[in-house]
Amino acid sequence: MTGRPNAESSTEAFYDDLAASYNDIIYRCAPRYEEMQDTLLEYIPADLQPEYILDLGCGTGNLTLKVMEAFPHAQVVALDLSAEILDVAQRQCGDDRVSYLQQDFNQLDLPDSRIDLVVSSIAIHHIDDPAKQRLFRDVFASLRPGGVFTFVDQFRGETPAIYDQHMKVWKRFADSKGVPPEEWEMWMEHQEQHDYHATVGEQMEWLAEAGFTQVDCLWKHVLWTLLTARKES
Repeated sequence: MTGRPNAESSTEAFYDDLAASYNDIIYRCAPRYEEMQDTLLEYIPADLQPEYILDLGCGTGNLTLKVMEAFPHAQVVALDLSAEILDVAQRQCGDDRVSYLQQDFNQLDLPDSRIDLVVSSIAIHHIDDPAKQRLFRDVFASLRPGGVFTFVDQFRGETPAIYDQHMKVWKRFADSKGVPPEEWEMWMEHQEQHDYHATVGEQMEWLAEAGFTQVDCLWKHVLWTLLTARKES
């Protein structure tokens, strides 16, 4: 997928514009949105009691809030490309245990071997496949031994026919939620210009190549899939 104009900056502008209405839109446009995030938390290993957590592409802070509740003694860094959406996250999550960091996934500046848990929700598909592979290596380097990387995102089907069916099922869901045609077209235009869907198999392979073990697919519904990976102790 090449030739897309100013992908990073235009993604930032898109979410800057969407920040105030993001929570309303995401719940009617992402099937099983709460379920996917709750499942992510349910599968964090019981032996991991993280003190330092990174939320990659935190958006308005919906997953950040869940992480804070699950690990009440942890400090969380909420990272996103959009300054406007970080402002919404800050209003929603507060400042007591959360710090906010505006960074591009393509130019991450993370501490080495310091983070216990890295989470992400519907964000990584905004970078192309080589950038995903770099991101996985960056996350691996940032984790302490024994640390966990777990994320839910949009994935391409393993075949074009499956991917086409994914899109049809998603459209039926949007119609059932009363999503206006102009809103659906907005998402489809954004997807065409700024989204880079890779398959589950490809991304599991890239995680292993980055050095992760215990790579697994824990949950899947249409495009949305939950992967987990661990850095050996």
